[in-house]
Amino acid sequence: MPLGGDMPDGARLIAVLGGLPERAGAPAVGVESLILPFQSVGDNVLLGTESSGGFFLRKATLDRRAAELLARVGLSLAPSSAAIDLDPVERRAVELARALARSPEHVLIDDRQSRFTVDEHRRWLEVLAHAARTTRVFVAVDSLPDLHFGVRAFDLVAVVRNGDLVDWAEPDGAAQLAKSLVGNAASAERPVRVLGPIVLELQNVTVCDPVHRERVRVENASLTVRAGEIIGLGGAQDLALGIFGASTGGAVTGTMFVDGNPVDLSTVERAIAARVLFISEHPPTYDVGIIGGVPTSVSGTSLARLARLGIIDRRREYVPRRAPSMLLEVIPGAPSRPSTSDMNEVLAGWAAQPPRVAILTEPFSGLSPTEVTERRTLIEGLADVGIAVLLEAADAMQLIDLSDRILLQAGTRISTELRGGNVSALGLAAYRLRTYPQSEN
Repeated sequence: MPLGGDMPDGARLIAVLGGLPERAGAPAVGVESLILPFQSVGDNVLLGTESSGGFFLRKATLDRRAAELLARVGLSLAPSSAAIDLDPVERRAVELARALARSPEHVLIDDRQSRFTVDEHRRWLEVLAHAARTTRVFVAVDSLPDLHFGVRAFDLVAVVRNGDLVDWAEPDGAAQLAKSLVGNAASAERPVRVLGPIVLELQNVTVCDPVHRERVRVENASLTVRAGEIIGLGGAQDLALGIFGASTGGAVTGTMFVDGNPVDLSTVERAIAARVLFISEHPPTYDVGIIGGVPTSVSGTSLARLARLGIIDRRREYVPRRAPSMLLEVIPGAPSRPSTSDMNEVLAGWAAQPPRVAILTEPFSGLSPTEVTERRTLIEGLADVGIAVLLEAADAMQLIDLSDRILLQAGTRISTELRGGNVSALGLAAYRLRTYPQSEN
């Protein structure tokens, strides 16, 4: 379906739920930085389009063109500025200016895993508003609260399903899009579980970036999990890994209790000793470039260690990957993620010798329907023997019909909780479409 269609001509800045629309030739800007840190800002803006005006252009001409593109996103940076000194908002703005250099009809922005602070979100929305004056901009988000209540700055809210833009409405009427967002998804009957006492309690837990310790990834999160309860965490990977021995690599503060007793879960070894266990087929990793001639992908704790040793450049932005690095995939014999059967064996072992807390991230990503059913049965088996279970997934829809409660992260905060009848596809859609402020934990 064309991106334009019957959409009003005056709609320039459009918030999109359900994923990015498919459009051949439309440049896309993602969360992962594609800035060349040791080049100038101007070189980054013109990357890939340097010769579009002919060869042997004078530097003054190139700088003037780069400055014009930077002005289109509201930046007054000199093209000669060093890209390594840009802050996170400026980096993304430079990438957007690069996309505009191709004179596209549309630009696609993927903000679904953004971890901007509230102030950075405001600045980023200003950048998008500048760009939308000359080019239609589609911004994919997990929910409208992810925009930190800047949805009023958008002209439309649109829904994408299977790559097609299927429905849209003005922000004031966004609630009517719930059925379009859900589609034909049918909710299964959720099991009624008998819950035991509180097993895990978090009080004001904050998780920081592994390299830039001043940047917060999760802020003041508090929750309780009972024996036999399954809690879904939507887009809260950093919180899950922070609980498991600070596996993000960043500093973790706050208080944690297991069975009512304060515990030190600051390392993986201490977490395991406290019977708090973690597993994932898609553990987050960071690409740090070439070490010894081999493409290298490392864990959060390893990234933090490399930063402390001065082996990596702390000025660069490192974004965690949920999928294996494509660089490592092509190397014969390189370590890979555990297979589906390996993970299932581990889960079966946990049910036989129960830990107190089981943490799983991306439990169903990439599985066939048969494999999803098998995995669900194993996870329900963990709850049946009294384990407190935390499931985390980027797409909270994966957690529907299995979780007793779902907590959703927006920006750096756990912004809302779905429980009871709202733990459904329609309940999640209603949350994603809310345009008024949420109470924060």
